[in-house]
Amino acid sequence: MPYCPNCGSLVRDDDRYCTKCGSSLASEPEQSGVACLDSLEEPIVSTGELVSEAVRSLFYSTPVTATPSCEIYSRPPARPLWKYMIFAVLLLATGLLFGYGEAWIKYMGYTVAGFSAPILYVAWMVSNDRYEREPLSLVAMTFGLGAFVSIFAAVLNAFLVIPLLGPPGAAFVEEPLKLLAVSWLARHRELGSEFNDHLDGMLYGAAAGAGFGGLENFLYIFDMVVNGGTPPLLAVAVRTASSFCHIAWTAMAGRSLGLAKALRGESRASDMIPGLVAVVPLHFLWNSAPTSVSLFLLLPLFIVVLIRQVRTAQMDEARWDFRAQHGP
Repeated sequence: MPYCPNCGSLVRDDDRYCTKCGSSLASEPEQSGVACLDSLEEPIVSTGELVSEAVRSLFYSTPVTATPSCEIYSRPPARPLWKYMIFAVLLLATGLLFGYGEAWIKYMGYTVAGFSAPILYVAWMVSNDRYEREPLSLVAMTFGLGAFVSIFAAVLNAFLVIPLLGPPGAAFVEEPLKLLAVSWLARHRELGSEFNDHLDGMLYGAAAGAGFGGLENFLYIFDMVVNGGTPPLLAVAVRTASSFCHIAWTAMAGRSLGLAKALRGESRASDMIPGLVAVVPLHFLWNSAPTSVSLFLLLPLFIVVLIRQVRTAQMDEARWDFRAQHGP
């Protein structure tokens, strides 16, 4: 079997792109400066088309064939971003204090255990962002926003959604709130220039989901150990596995936000709809299914879907010549 000339991974004879790094395997090198559309040539990309693509991508993810907007190659102005790291810490602390008071400090071991896996999942997503890396400060801020919106999710779930729809109904609150954090960044007048395409959408979506899932993990681990008598290691193991879902769902939804930005050159509030149409049913199904079905059937499926979407987005960035446009 041949090897990828860029990363050395094994590839199949009929592969056009490396499934590991996304590089072209064509015998002739691709030209740099891939064609793109300026604002006067904006393609017609309707919400309905994006909804169809978002749902289809759950079953069969293929490279984007449409010509992207030239905005995906825009370079944001150089500016200090350290303040957003401070903002991230404040958002996370606020979420913990409003959610659990001083309990998260008293039971710091559960807090650390709850956030460890989500942070590792985000680190994996960051490692996949190879050609046009996102500032870690903005990734951290989105993580903090995900934790912060959990305050509103807890209130709405307790007093409105769960009394009406039961626990599965939480999907209708939690997914929009997490994605709202990603959409805010995508549409921000200045920071939005860092949000270029669907791989960025998945990265920031994963960060928001990780912040939300990490904060939620404390509650579940505490309840399982203190009130349910579950061995701590088992409780942490269960939440390590299940908390991946929040990362996966919001990453999948963020993918649609990023794809709309890549094709239109701008992000709109309505671009939240396609991702939510795709992932809210998945979240609802997860909450409705027996635990064994969720952990041993649905969770592996979510992992496969997310990995496939990430690999396809990497191939798109390689075809769009992100390496040459943005530098090494």
